[in-house]
Amino acid sequence: MHLEIEHRLSLEYDAWIRESSLELRMQPKSSADQTLHSFVLAVGPPSKISRYRDWSENVVHHFTIANFHERIEVAARSQVNTHPSAPALDAVLDPVPLGNLPWTARDYLLLGGPVVDSRDLGEFCRALEVAASAPLGEQVRAVGHAIRHGFTYMKEVTRYDSTTDEFLRLRAGVCQDFTHLMLGALRLRGIPCRYVSGYLHVERAGAEASQSHAWIEFFSPTAGWVPFDPTHYRTVDERYVVVGHGRHYDDVPPNKGIFRGNAREALRAEVITRLSAPKAIATLHEEVEHIDLPVYQEIPARTHEWSSAVADDAVAQQQQQQQQQRPG
Repeated sequence: MHLEIEHRLSLEYDAWIRESSLELRMQPKSSADQTLHSFVLAVGPPSKISRYRDWSENVVHHFTIANFHERIEVAARSQVNTHPSAPALDAVLDPVPLGNLPWTARDYLLLGGPVVDSRDLGEFCRALEVAASAPLGEQVRAVGHAIRHGFTYMKEVTRYDSTTDEFLRLRAGVCQDFTHLMLGALRLRGIPCRYVSGYLHVERAGAEASQSHAWIEFFSPTAGWVPFDPTHYRTVDERYVVVGHGRHYDDVPPNKGIFRGNAREALRAEVITRLSAPKAIATLHEEVEHIDLPVYQEIPARTHEWSSAVADDAVAQQQQQQQQQRPG
């Protein structure tokens, strides 16, 4: 499937800030399951953008704005061809416990961050109706079934920093929460699995407005990393676009940064995905553009007042920035 993806961020401050640094993980990966044809990143105020790959081979862009400013805008545009090749769960027949694991999979056995090693998580795992000796694919399906049918997809009941304990207590949340709980349940069974951040294309009339999505990949000694979406209880198909891998959300947020100044920050995020025609592109095209926003050597008079209604709405969106709008 050929997709065009546009991901926009806008950060606004209620007072002038002196300096800010921002780190972005918005560039889709190229892999056996998808090919990135082009990636264009625009940032304002105009800044020098650096690029590197982190420990999990995620592409990271970062930049610093050193003068006074009250707004930052980011726009990322990608063209991706998805061609998934993962096996169905019923075909993943590795015996559990798994044999000798490669060192690259061992980082994904540990609990930590929002995936909390707790009594509640242990009780959830002990209640699963699948034998610990069942084949790997059967265990993944059983854990996914318990999560999908025991919890409700609901926005604005959890935060971007909620833990698995909070999700277990509330019994409701978004894709990030479903994903973290499945990571914890599988890891307690000795199954390496990692957090995947990316996009899910959903057919709607007009532009397909959505937000970032999250799912898992579990490790099979015979099949490698196999994706599964616990929020929708299904295998991953050509509608999914991978941006980053990590142990949990904290490793791969779309944006992360700090600023110097006494100000409140309001974040707005928007993702639009569209079907596109195949592109005759032989090599990856990458480009950096600038968005013309001003900076100042000295603090100027503010040109507009901070709207409390806009701020409250934007802060609510920031708390839910990783939550995908559920199809249907």
